[in-house]
Amino acid sequence: MKACLNKILIVITVAVLSAGCEKLLDPDPKDVIPDNEFLKDFWDAEFMLRGAYQALQPIVEHRFILGEMRGDWVKPGTGADKDLLELASHTVTPDNRYTNWKVYYDLINRANYVIENVPRVPTDANNFSNFEKNQYVGEARFLRSWAYFNLIMNFDSVPLVLTATDDISNVPYIGATSQEVILDTIEADLLKAFATTDIMVSVPNSFEVGKRVSEEQSRLRVTKKTVCALQAEVYLWRGKYAQAAAACATFETVNGGGPGNRGDWFAMYLGVSNQNLFGEAMFFVAFNFLGREVNPLMKFTSNDPASGGQYMVAPSDSAIKTYNPNYPNNISTSNTIDEQDRGFGRSYAGSAPYYNRLKSDPVIWKYIGLGTVTAGNVDVPPNVRAPYQSESKFHIYRFAEVYLLWAEALNRLGDKTTAISRINAVRDRARMPAPTVTVSSTTEQIEDYILRERGLELGFEGRRWYDLMRIARRGRPQVLIDAVKKRAPVSMHPYLETTLANPKNWYLPYNAEEKRLNPNL
Repeated sequence: MKACLNKILIVITVAVLSAGCEKLLDPDPKDVIPDNEFLKDFWDAEFMLRGAYQALQPIVEHRFILGEMRGDWVKPGTGADKDLLELASHTVTPDNRYTNWKVYYDLINRANYVIENVPRVPTDANNFSNFEKNQYVGEARFLRSWAYFNLIMNFDSVPLVLTATDDISNVPYIGATSQEVILDTIEADLLKAFATTDIMVSVPNSFEVGKRVSEEQSRLRVTKKTVCALQAEVYLWRGKYAQAAAACATFETVNGGGPGNRGDWFAMYLGVSNQNLFGEAMFFVAFNFLGREVNPLMKFTSNDPASGGQYMVAPSDSAIKTYNPNYPNNISTSNTIDEQDRGFGRSYAGSAPYYNRLKSDPVIWKYIGLGTVTAGNVDVPPNVRAPYQSESKFHIYRFAEVYLLWAEALNRLGDKTTAISRINAVRDRARMPAPTVTVSSTTEQIEDYILRERGLELGFEGRRWYDLMRIARRGRPQVLIDAVKKRAPVSMHPYLETTLANPKNWYLPYNAEEKRLNPNL
């Protein structure tokens, strides 16, 4: 993703609403390529779009930390620093580095640049038709919408900037726009994005004129399926259950059917070239070590100092016991099959260097391993990623998530039968038995089961806190409170009970430096 040429990075002088803005130096005029010399052909549009996608990589750390540390599926590791401990204890201060939204506004600014300038690029018969021009703009609308959705889930109200800024002197220090207005903007943008994106992504042929469909690029770039997934999540956030269910149904239609792969579940976390991918990968952020790109989450989750691991984030006891109630006993004594295909040696594992010991400090395995680990007392060298070279994919959306969002919407609409069938579709393709909930279960019981299934399936992928918030917003704040208390020390329970009873405390404070720079916040 970082393969874009330097000229796009020169053209888009990324001026975002961030604390670092005033430290940027004005570029030497001889290094700047004017728009009228740049926006000439397909490749200029291509490099603009690649520049936007490149901005996803720095967001991975924030998405993971902000989506997990405040919930119940992880806990601070022994290497956790002050900022992580604040997030875990819900005592975040304005100087916490994760309150800085620079990485999100970087993506927004690049997406704005694509939306404004790709239409100015001339079409050509071989590579850049009007359809493809509109497709690029649609992809950028998705990226902007996804960034804003993350911002409102973290901060509630934020500045809404819909025009590109390529000069630091023009940074628009404006006040915050309400969450509802931003969500209206997102919904409108996603309707346009769905209308203009394609089912698959085509790329230029290497040795002949024309283009070919690329399976790989269709996972690295936005397609109609990706748009449907974000639409469903936004509609669910707003309690628009019928629209959410419709978006998921459209996803299945565009996809050409439901899940059917019962292969290796862990394969979806391996390299981009892996052709199996468990039939699952839909849109992810990739890293290429040869291009000097590494997934930063190995540092956070590994407890092997030789691999650069700092063990800052660890799986929580409550998460592990959801996979295996008998942990840390031998897995064969477990009374749940949930452990066998998605638990130990897949989602989490034992301590370095062999990762196979049950009674050791557990680690999140998704960003460390190159294969599964079998629990045992005989140490076998594991198939682990090379030190400082993690190329693990970071999933933004995948098939199972859409089906679980669908189940959530259908359950709230009263269609318990179909909701349970959607849960079963996710479990069956991972070789899990049918759900234990039935049509006789209450709406809340089925919703709780879906939340449990989302943890087992999507755990440690930066979603958990937002899942808890979404459920809590439906008049069920105790679900969020109880989940966090279950993971936290007993001494913190009174504080958490009081603090999290107020929905305003589910959001982060504005960054101190941002408020200094922008008096309108």
